[in-house]
Amino acid sequence: MKIIDEQIVFNGKYIQVIERRFRNRVGGIGHWEVVHTKTYGKIVGIVPITAKGEVVLTNNFRVPIKKWVIEFCAGLADKRGESPTSLARRECLEETGYRVGRLKRIMEGPFNAGLLSDEIIVFLGFNAVLAQEQKLEDNETIHVVKVPVNKLREFLENPPRNTLVDIKLFALLPFLDSRKLNKT
Repeated sequence: MKIIDEQIVFNGKYIQVIERRFRNRVGGIGHWEVVHTKTYGKIVGIVPITAKGEVVLTNNFRVPIKKWVIEFCAGLADKRGESPTSLARRECLEETGYRVGRLKRIMEGPFNAGLLSDEIIVFLGFNAVLAQEQKLEDNETIHVVKVPVNKLREFLENPPRNTLVDIKLFALLPFLDSRKLNKT
């Protein structure tokens, strides 16, 4: 596979849709439509954990699918030069009101590579404490959800009625094993 060229076919405020032409495995020309988020870096996610062993999640109304979704805090790199750790701390504080202590990077990579050019870095944030009220953007509707670490799998498998669970949360379960958390 070799990329030949690309052109922007839609250029919105937050995203671009790019048509990418490439040489396919049999020598022909293929076309792929790619969604690119306009940012200054990778998307950052953070999973705050309180001293009481509670995971702080968000319940967001997601306009594209017209449903409520349980997720971890996440944000776009919308400020030039901001480090991923600074962005994670800022998004956590804005979306949940929780300030975290130590951060631990637990995973990084693409999360929908068949459509998006985006990658995400996910952190655990330890000793999360409620420090302020949420500071949401006008287009955000976010409710904070706290779940004890030892009940997280059950919660994700049985979410509140009319609420979906972002499947990325299931990838976190090995990192949130309470026995392992006590050693980090």
